[in-house]
Amino acid sequence: MNKIRIVILEDEFIVAEDISTLLTEYGYDVVRVFDNAEEAVSNILTSPPDLLLVDIHLAGAMTGIELVQKVKESLAIPVIYITANSEPGTYQLAKATRPNAFLVKPFTPANLLASIDLALFNFSREETPDRIEKPIVFEGEFETIIHRCLFIKSSGKYRKLCPNDILFVEASGSYVNIQTTEERFTLTQNLSKFLKKNPIENILRIHRSYLVNVNKVDSFEESFLFIGDHKLPISESYREEFMSKIHCL
Repeated sequence: MNKIRIVILEDEFIVAEDISTLLTEYGYDVVRVFDNAEEAVSNILTSPPDLLLVDIHLAGAMTGIELVQKVKESLAIPVIYITANSEPGTYQLAKATRPNAFLVKPFTPANLLASIDLALFNFSREETPDRIEKPIVFEGEFETIIHRCLFIKSSGKYRKLCPNDILFVEASGSYVNIQTTEERFTLTQNLSKFLKKNPIENILRIHRSYLVNVNKVDSFEESFLFIGDHKLPISESYREEFMSKIHCL
C-alpha cells in the first residue's frame, strides 16, 4: 500500500520539523518541506503530492495563498492552510482559493491529523470553503481519487491505493469488495456507483457482479478468467468488450 505523499510549506523551522516528524510517525510520506513558495511551485507542479500543508505567511515575496492560486491553475489537489492569523480579511482571501481545511496555530497533533482527514473528506465531496464552516457528519467508508490514485478511508484513516494494485472489484449486495495484490477493502456502495464515480483506466466490467483489472488477467477461457488463485465469471453480455481490450495471437 502506497503512503499518502505530503508537501509542507512552513517558514518556522521548528514547526516544520515537528509537523514532518509527527506525520512520518503516523505513516505519511513527507516528500519535501519548503520555507518559501517560489522554490516550491515548480517542484509541486513537476511531482504533485497528494496533499499540501501551506502556511499562509512564508519567507519570500510570494504568500501561501498566491502559491495555492498558482498550483490550482494546473492541479486539483487537497489543500490545508496553516495560519497564526485568523484575521477576517486574510481568511476571506484564503477561502477564495477553495482550500479543504484550515489549521490555526498553535495546534495539537490531534488537530493536525483531524485536519488532514477533514481535507481529504472535503476534497472527495468537492466541498467549498463556505460549507467547511458547517458541521460535517462522517458516515461509513468512502473513497476519492487524487492524481489517479484512490484514497480509501479504512479503520479511521485514509490509505492510498494505486489502480495497478487492484486485481478485481466484487459486488456483495449493497457493498463492494476491492481485492488488491495484498489485501481486501469493503465499501458501502453498489458496483455501478463505484464504476461511475471511479472511472479507473484498465478496470473493466466482466459480469454484473465483477469489475476486473485487465492488466492482471493471467488466463481466460469461454466463461471464466483467472487472476492468480481467483476464478471470475465472464458473462456473455460483457464478453465482447473484454475481448476488445486484450490482444490474442
